[in-house]
Amino acid sequence: MNVNQIAWWDDAIVGDKRESFGRTITEADLSILCGLAGSYVPLHNDAEYAKTTPYGQRIVNAMMSLVVASGLRVSMIWYNGDNFCGASMLANLGLDRVKFPAPLFINDTIHLEITVQSKKETSNPERGVITFLDQVIKQDGTVVAQWERTMMFRTRPVD
Repeated sequence: MNVNQIAWWDDAIVGDKRESFGRTITEADLSILCGLAGSYVPLHNDAEYAKTTPYGQRIVNAMMSLVVASGLRVSMIWYNGDNFCGASMLANLGLDRVKFPAPLFINDTIHLEITVQSKKETSNPERGVITFLDQVIKQDGTVVAQWERTMMFRTRPVD
């Protein structure tokens, strides 16, 4: 393990923000997610039914935002060339205040914005906790999902 290429708890700066590249949500993405989950809600799967709803079209299952965000997250470089998914990560402690304020549609292009919201020491000096604000934003600037993600990381080793 090259300690010079790891993002440690100590490296995180509250207020720092990163943005991922974009990813277009396809009909295949929706079909795969619904099939995997066994969720065949007409609003997601029945184009004719969806035309009769206020949306006028199928909407993508809100969980897609979380699933795609987890993949986009690993492409985002933070400190020391690391993506905060590497060797210093110890645990995902939870997602809080999850919201889906706007619908996501097939052919929308989304990206992920992550902000370091807070960090705190733990009782163990070898670990610390970081809370991130994750936001999934589509091509027109609309936030389709957001949550606080709290994770535990190793602190930088003392030589």
